[in-house]
Amino acid sequence: FPIQNIANIETNGYKAVRFEDIIDADGSVHGVERVDQKIGDYLVTNQPLDIAIQGAGYIPVTTPEGEIRYTRDGSFTVNKDGMLTTKTGDLVGSGIFIDGAAERIEIKTNGDVYTCKKVSDEPQYVGTIPLVQFQNPEALKDVGGSEFIATENAGKMNLVEDHDYIKQYGIERSNLDVISEVYMVSRINASILAASSLMKAVDS
Repeated sequence: FPIQNIANIETNGYKAVRFEDIIDADGSVHGVERVDQKIGDYLVTNQPLDIAIQGAGYIPVTTPEGEIRYTRDGSFTVNKDGMLTTKTGDLVGSGIFIDGAAERIEIKTNGDVYTCKKVSDEPQYVGTIPLVQFQNPEALKDVGGSEFIATENAGKMNLVEDHDYIKQYGIERSNLDVISEVYMVSRINASILAASSLMKAVDS
């Protein structure tokens, strides 16, 4: 996981993945994958379709194959049909149409999206970017591209209403601590070298 984490340092909204040993009630030990939920730094982009989640939760998106995934990467775009999508082409929420002729796009802190054909026009509501939370978000499964899928251990999913977590004109960076990740990789390399030396000694 440290190598995977380092490879995603520049991935917007990426959450560090950890592997931990868990002791069950019967004393048995097994490993589990956990997603670090710490919020990443906010980076101003001044792009109207860029948003950052400044709180707990994920935005549900739908892949072209119909699979529901969850992301915190709010660097959105508009596809050829005028629908709001992720950079990989996944539909945001249940579908939000953005008129290509709109001169202004406003995204409220609760996720409501408004457009104006002319800057002086009254804003028109076109949809809401949904935000959901899980009982145990650490158990979400990383499927790459800063997207996750729900697992049984993630628990119940709830739609968050009346929140103010959405911030327009910026994105959330990855939440990685570069120094810690490099240190972890160094420890792993040292362990591999030590194990290799031990095996050579045993063979001798």
